[in-house]
Amino acid sequence: QSAGALDDLYAAAAGIPDLGATPTAKKTDFRLWAPTARHVAVCTYDGPTSKASAVHAMKRDDKTGAWSASLPRDLSGTYYKYAVDVVVPGAGLVRNLVTDPYSVSLNADSKRSYIADLDAPNLKPAGWDATRPPATVQAQTDMVIYELHVRDFSLIDDTVPAAKRGKYTAFSETDSNGMKHLRALAKSGLTDIHLLPVYDIGSIPEIGCALPQPAGAPDGESQQALIRKTAHTDCFNWGYDPQHFNAVEGSYASDPQDGARRIVEFREMVMNLHQAGLRVGTDVVYNHTFIAGQEEKSILDRVVPGYYHRLDAKGGIETSTCCFNTATENTMMAKLMIDSSVLWTRHYKIDSYRFDLMGHQPRDAMVRLQDAVNEAAGRHVQLIGEGWNFG
Repeated sequence: QSAGALDDLYAAAAGIPDLGATPTAKKTDFRLWAPTARHVAVCTYDGPTSKASAVHAMKRDDKTGAWSASLPRDLSGTYYKYAVDVVVPGAGLVRNLVTDPYSVSLNADSKRSYIADLDAPNLKPAGWDATRPPATVQAQTDMVIYELHVRDFSLIDDTVPAAKRGKYTAFSETDSNGMKHLRALAKSGLTDIHLLPVYDIGSIPEIGCALPQPAGAPDGESQQALIRKTAHTDCFNWGYDPQHFNAVEGSYASDPQDGARRIVEFREMVMNLHQAGLRVGTDVVYNHTFIAGQEEKSILDRVVPGYYHRLDAKGGIETSTCCFNTATENTMMAKLMIDSSVLWTRHYKIDSYRFDLMGHQPRDAMVRLQDAVNEAAGRHVQLIGEGWNFG
């Protein structure tokens, strides 16, 4: 149970404004909070699948526990990972090659973090800076919400070109059956589309996912058996398996290997929903991670082992959320949740959030989050909490 000690020893870390990769015209800064690491380096890659172009040692700040490096050029559009040497309980000293918990985008299947300035003009579709949500909600009770899954929205809509079905770009087909229906709903009083999770999802293969073709009698068991064979590689998932909280999911992008495409196409989707007369909210799942420990898709636990998850009296991870509970009572997990919500508000113009199992988050953290997203938006951002009172 080291989290309390780390919070006390490195309290200054709560004020770090630039965790992650920050490119500017003349340099790119990297900053990772890893107070228990023995050594950290950043590995840079020119492309999503190319060999490492360089490995740069990072310097530790003893006050915050963060490691940093500054490279003397703009690395926007390239990729990186961290090599973290850290002691893992039960395993000893290991070297983890891991993506950034503060990744703003990734390549396919989240193998590498993508370097981007989300304010860069090339990542903004025409009209992005000017787009505004319709002013249909003055109070929480004005909200009329339609919960929508990005892939389901267009997957079997033959009025959408085949290449766009199940993708963010389907929302650009203004004459499709789906978009006509959403506009009609908006005219009838619908105010908000709430997207099922659109952060980076750990359980959907972004390249080569399975499309099961069930067959057999409608009342038989063969259809279910066929689907279960590929359940872990299926293209479909509700999305409650967060891997990177700050990055847009790649399976709904036209090219998941290109870290820029998902950013641009998500923003285009938001603009198209605004033009249809709808505000855009999303379902967020900060109460657990998809995986933990030393598994490849475990991010937080391979950077600061044992810190980001809520532990029981024996040191095991609590799983009341169905998965590996995060510990937002710990300073830097609460910071990640708040920083992430601010990013989605500021850079993707999200109007409201539905918090999965909000009761697992401390009230104080949620109050601070509300203040932070309001400031980022310049207006009140509606927060809705799933009403299960347990955990």
